[in-house]
Amino acid sequence: MIKRPKPGETEEDILRMQEEFLAQKAKNPQLLPAAQIVKIDKPPKQSLFAKARQQAQTKPPADNALQPAPTTELNSNLILEEIHTKIVGDVADSEASKTITDIVMGDIVEKSFDAPKVVNYSPEVETAAFPKIQKISLGNVAQKKGKSLFAQTCNKKPSEKPQRMEVDEVFALEKRSDLNELYGKTSVIVEDTKTANEIHNENLNLLCKMKEEEILAERKKLMESIDPAIVALLAKKRQEKAQQIMSPNAQKSPPAVPLNQTTSPKTVTLEPEVESLPPTNPAVEILQRSAAEQWIHFDVVEKDKLEWMRDIPLQSAKLKPGQKFEARFDWKGVLLPYTMDEISDKTNGAVEKDDRELYMHGDEPHRPGYTLQELFRLARSNVMQQRVTAFSAIAGILSIYQQGFYDQVLDLPISKIFFLLRFGFDDNTPAMLEIVGKALAYLFYNETDETLLDFSYDNPGCQWQPSLEVLNLETLGDDDEMKTIEHLQKQMQQMQLSFKGAAHTVNANVEENEEESKTSMSDFQLAETDLVDCLLRTNILQRIYFILNVVKPENGTVSSCLKLLIRLARSGKEVALQIVNNDDLMHCLFENFLPGLEKVDTCLQTPPFYNYPQYLCLKLMRILISCNLSIAVKLIKFKLIDILENYLFNREDKKGNLIKVQIEALRCLRCLLLLRVENNTLHRKFVTAFRYMLDWHYNHVTYEEGGPFLIRQHAAALLTTIASINGPVGCEVTALLGDILHDCSCNWFHKAMRFGVKEFSQATLLSSCLNAVTWYIRHTDTARFQNFIGKYLCEFIKSDSFVKFINTISSSSIVLRKSVDRRNVHNPLPNVGSVIMNSYGPQLVITQTYPIYVITAIWRLMELLLERSEKQIFNALFDPKILEPMVELLRGLSTKCNSYLATNFFAKMEIKLLFKLLCFEGFNEYFKPAEMLQIVYNYLCCLTAEHIPEVEELFERVIFNPKYISVELETLNKWRTKCLELVYTRYIVVPPSELTLLLPFSQVPILPTDWPYFQLKVILQHYVENVKQKTAADFSEREILQMTLNFVTQLEECNEHIQIVSPTEKLMYLMIAFMGPDSQFLDKEVNELLRQHLLKFYKDCEKVEFQFDAEYHGKCKFENLYVLFLDHFQAASYGDELFSSLVMVPLAQKYDNKWRRRVWSDHVSALRFLDCKEELLIGGLTAYLEPHEQEESLLKEYNTALNLNLVRPNTLPYKIAKHHLDKFKERLNK
Repeated sequence: MIKRPKPGETEEDILRMQEEFLAQKAKNPQLLPAAQIVKIDKPPKQSLFAKARQQAQTKPPADNALQPAPTTELNSNLILEEIHTKIVGDVADSEASKTITDIVMGDIVEKSFDAPKVVNYSPEVETAAFPKIQKISLGNVAQKKGKSLFAQTCNKKPSEKPQRMEVDEVFALEKRSDLNELYGKTSVIVEDTKTANEIHNENLNLLCKMKEEEILAERKKLMESIDPAIVALLAKKRQEKAQQIMSPNAQKSPPAVPLNQTTSPKTVTLEPEVESLPPTNPAVEILQRSAAEQWIHFDVVEKDKLEWMRDIPLQSAKLKPGQKFEARFDWKGVLLPYTMDEISDKTNGAVEKDDRELYMHGDEPHRPGYTLQELFRLARSNVMQQRVTAFSAIAGILSIYQQGFYDQVLDLPISKIFFLLRFGFDDNTPAMLEIVGKALAYLFYNETDETLLDFSYDNPGCQWQPSLEVLNLETLGDDDEMKTIEHLQKQMQQMQLSFKGAAHTVNANVEENEEESKTSMSDFQLAETDLVDCLLRTNILQRIYFILNVVKPENGTVSSCLKLLIRLARSGKEVALQIVNNDDLMHCLFENFLPGLEKVDTCLQTPPFYNYPQYLCLKLMRILISCNLSIAVKLIKFKLIDILENYLFNREDKKGNLIKVQIEALRCLRCLLLLRVENNTLHRKFVTAFRYMLDWHYNHVTYEEGGPFLIRQHAAALLTTIASINGPVGCEVTALLGDILHDCSCNWFHKAMRFGVKEFSQATLLSSCLNAVTWYIRHTDTARFQNFIGKYLCEFIKSDSFVKFINTISSSSIVLRKSVDRRNVHNPLPNVGSVIMNSYGPQLVITQTYPIYVITAIWRLMELLLERSEKQIFNALFDPKILEPMVELLRGLSTKCNSYLATNFFAKMEIKLLFKLLCFEGFNEYFKPAEMLQIVYNYLCCLTAEHIPEVEELFERVIFNPKYISVELETLNKWRTKCLELVYTRYIVVPPSELTLLLPFSQVPILPTDWPYFQLKVILQHYVENVKQKTAADFSEREILQMTLNFVTQLEECNEHIQIVSPTEKLMYLMIAFMGPDSQFLDKEVNELLRQHLLKFYKDCEKVEFQFDAEYHGKCKFENLYVLFLDHFQAASYGDELFSSLVMVPLAQKYDNKWRRRVWSDHVSALRFLDCKEELLIGGLTAYLEPHEQEESLLKEYNTALNLNLVRPNTLPYKIAKHHLDKFKERLNK
């Protein structure tokens, strides 16, 4: 039997029943459902003529003969009825389906007048300010026909002429009614009812005639004359009287509806619905009045709609400190607080209604804004405007996120947002393309990074572009070596030692099968690994080509597509080659966005996107050129040089729309000059353009603060491009540019001396100008610029403006910041790190008055002049008031050096300047040898693979110099050679055909912070290798111990706060010092050195609790090392007390008893040799006696060792075991 659907069953149940029915019907084809739908057609309607003809035919003939012939009037009535039927329908058929609307409206007829109606235009004063609302009763609507509801209501009421009332009288009545509401209808003080009413009315009449100021004045006099106690008594009496009046009214029940009153159906259905609503719902009051008021179309209560009328709770549950809650945003992507009350609390309640108060009737109706889930749902709406609104909010979220304001506040699901945006980018609607493209550009194209890269690009030495490839942080170790040292974990992870030969290999941090693993990943897995690769997998290049070439949107979609291409080009050479090899895309870019200026109207205020030069397209070309020389050659085949020539020879006003285009054209030309395209002859095509632009800038650059920074940026780009000319420069070039370059330099440095350096664009202009002067002097001589150097540059260096500028060098230093940047805030999508995070919020890594670029340019010019024995700049620069800020910068490296920020891409020039200062002989006089050693040590921990020459020179000058470390010169040279082997493995040889201006955005320092202990790692490795009978080391064990301990001791003595490694790591290194195969710890001289080092270490660690279970990057676990250490103690300790003191460190009572069980159970034979003085114990003997041992298994081991004489009497193990056993016996006897 087939079941019928029941109330409460869902659509799935209906579908399941349908499948069951179909299955039964397949078995039995004759099975029919219980009910079938049969369409019954209505009989065709007959016209009135046809009906009349049929009636005439059905009547008897006699009647037909007696019936008179139809008259003309009858025929016209029949025709009119037929027309009425055609228009309105059959009256007989529609009579049963009449609704209240038909009754109310009726037929539309023309009203006839016997006489013209006289309209009285005399104004009448209404009794009230607004007309009274007429209440219409629908009780007997169905009984009366022919009149409207309004006419029926008017007929019920007797015609009354409205009473005329003067305006003053109306106001008086209104004021009287207000006073009645305020003071009541009777006196509260007088008990007699009649007397109370008379007195009360007299008082009200008197108050009605008085003004507000008079009332307040009289009240003040009365309050001053009456005793305050009487006033309080009257107020209390009035309050009690008001409560007595209110209490009976509250207890009254609403009047019942009489039985004989006609009630509509909606009145019956409303009562149970009202009872089901909460009393706080504002709709209850309205619905309770519905029976009397007869509301129209309110016969059904819709609870879902009434919920939208419910008030938002004024008070919400307060969050506990640290409690998390779901993020909500407004339409601009701004993160909203938990409640809007928090904003008013911070501003003392002075905030009015906020435009961002957006509330949803969901799980948290009191909270403003929309969650990401709600925005995602809205982004999939069928209404385009709703989709645009949702994507606009998501774009705002991503824009704020990329600036760092949401870091450590919320975790955005970047991968999910990416897929939503990528799906939305397939919509060809221009409005959708614009907003989704904008959101995608915000996600991939970091505006802050790009802006800072562009602003700093025109400084000397900043021609490098970051390669934003995803870094594989896990480096691979040598498989053979890891198999040899099975007890250790990632021992040589940062620095690999190889004793198999002298061949140097590159330590590549990329897995060989990485590409294969990426192709086997799903889209979601790849998005969590490398978001740019996932974007490429979605055929984004083909999609961008289709949008730019077929859709051709005339809006911001063009800029968004170009920004996406720029970010893809920064992802590495492989992706850049994919872009360049896409011929269709490249032809589209050159044809639509890099046209010749002869085809362009450059006077347009709002230039179009197509057939107009786009500076973002030129920036894309610059990034592609920087990737590789071969890519630059391919772009030249698209006539890129001719396009640059066309743009740079344009002599229109630089204040127009093309200034950004010219800036990017100059930067592209700079890249081509640095890559030595066309055999260093490319510059000859642009010399005349350089001369014209220098003349223009001499007259139009406004150096003062507030001037157009784009003009200064254009001038800086021009000067840096000129200084990038390589190879031999002919005299015609220097003669053409020399005079105007000298005049510009004198002009701008004179203004800098007067107005100071207060903006970054001003500093960039000065540094690029000095760079151009250095280039000119290098190719000619100093004769032409003697006036500039002596009169303007030296005076600028001596001026108060420069002193004030250079005093900011420490506060604006990147290396000395106590912050971290946002490079790896989302590993699948790295950024350059232009924003650093402080306790007070995100901040740019480079400040407005960053002096490093200017000082570097001055230093380079000074070095060039010193080579020619000219000391004008040297004498001006080495003034005490100028040297002091630079000395403070170097001194800050000893205490505040941030090795992480030192690897930031924007810190490259600062690292180079610090190296020049450290190598300059004059600065040695300002520091003691120990302080200089610490500064250089911290600086070395900041250097990456591109600074290998700096490491070599500092090793020779400071680190391995007998002046700073008291070790034999021969030993120092051997150790320097060994340490340099670690550095040389980082050398990467680039063939000339692969010249590039691309550098990784982030690199790991060559030397870790614990590199002074590195030779002790060699001892450990040789200890394991000797077990397997391998060759001996290049260094003797004695040399390694002396060198390491002396260097570390002197390094720590220069600053008591320095911490090369953590206390646990240092303990591990000291244990390794006793594990050498030659047992040099027994040598008298080495033993004394170890004793002094251990005593100092124990003293510093009296209040330290070692973390024996922690894991340290690149090192083995302490437990594995301790096992090797105990084995070596049993074999070769010879009862040395220093060796024994290190064994005793983990056996203190405050540590886990597993360490004590390991010694007293697994290595009990070592106890016979274990003994040392109490002064060599951290915390003394008390640390091993208190608190009393509670572990019974360990107490049994103590008892066994004492009974079997496994420990010598009066030794430390004997005292400890006997003490704990005695205390245990005392507890048993109690």
